[in-house]
Amino acid sequence: MKNYLNLLRLRPQFRYLWLAQVISLTGDWFNTIASVILINRYTDSSLAVGGLFLARALPPFLAGPFAGVVADRFNRKAVLIISDLLRAGIVLCFLLVDRPERVWLIYVLSVIQFAVSAFFEPARAASLPTLIAKEELLTANTLSSTTWSAMLTLGAAIGGVVAAIFGAQIALVIDSLSFILSALLVLQIVMPKTTAAPGAHHSGWADFVAGLSYVRQRPNVGVLTLIKAMGQIGSIDVMGAIYAQRVFHYGQDGAATLGLMLAGFGVGAVAGPLVGNLFHDHSARMLKRAIVGGYVAIVIAWVILGVSPTLPLVLVGCVLRGMGGSLNWTYSDVLLQMAVPNNFLGRVYSLDFGLFTLAMSVSVWLTGLMLDQYIADPRFLAIVLAAISIGPVAIWGITVRWQTSEAIREA
Repeated sequence: MKNYLNLLRLRPQFRYLWLAQVISLTGDWFNTIASVILINRYTDSSLAVGGLFLARALPPFLAGPFAGVVADRFNRKAVLIISDLLRAGIVLCFLLVDRPERVWLIYVLSVIQFAVSAFFEPARAASLPTLIAKEELLTANTLSSTTWSAMLTLGAAIGGVVAAIFGAQIALVIDSLSFILSALLVLQIVMPKTTAAPGAHHSGWADFVAGLSYVRQRPNVGVLTLIKAMGQIGSIDVMGAIYAQRVFHYGQDGAATLGLMLAGFGVGAVAGPLVGNLFHDHSARMLKRAIVGGYVAIVIAWVILGVSPTLPLVLVGCVLRGMGGSLNWTYSDVLLQMAVPNNFLGRVYSLDFGLFTLAMSVSVWLTGLMLDQYIADPRFLAIVLAAISIGPVAIWGITVRWQTSEAIREA
């Protein structure tokens, strides 16, 4: 804990970026709860819920190539501020959804909101290494990851309570205000200017192609961009919404159940990298090995969700699912920052985030489709997801062994 507090105390520019993340992420989960509540209120379809998360997940993949180039070519501070202010206005438009005939607005606005968000994350992630020392990367990424998770826990829990008591509209207003506060905090950051790569192209498309070429020529970097994507087997968001609707219906429109499940996921996501950091020497080799354990945790989590007869046991599964996903997210970020130079980092992160959102989009759609058309019981689907999730355990385990063998051969 001392390392994290010292980082915040001694690195004021990072502190502003971190505080902006705290504020905006809290609002994000208010938005998630509110959107699900509105869809459950005005529709009765698993595909409708899955469509929401698809509308949130697919735009970052489609906008990712351009977003990565923007993060590498333009002032990252300006990109962050503009993204925040645009989202503050977009979120307020959700207030127009007050009857079944206007449910379509949720999907349109979600697409626009998360297309804008696609520019925020690569710029934030690429900015982080420029605000701290290299030896602080693991500490900073762990803090950022656990902050995301803690805000999921608090935002989902508080958002569920606020939405249940005051309604979805108040939750949406809070989300809008959070983006404005985030922009004000980013405004305080003194950020180094982005330096173009030697011989950089002037065309945005050419810069994007150069980024792909960089990854293609370095397979060890390429495999790192797949770590997050391989963890997206089954959507915990859709499953949580359906558990709240069909299995454990507590609170108005299941808001209490959904809030608790997302909060449980958040608790696990906080604990994942914090616990993981205790069991290795923080070297790249050990970080890669720890990722295997993250995938194993995901398998066990789906099994628990599938066999649990009570909500408290389901929450245990949510905690474990959060631990595995967060550990792999944090460690893949650190490994990328160790391996990729700053002038390519925005594009590599956009590829990393784009593959993640594509995998999540497919997972969201398939999860909703299976629940709506083929497997009515979400608990049985959880067992199916556990079986499929064994695949990434085997794939990444083989990858680590191959990289270790290559390193020994080169030595």
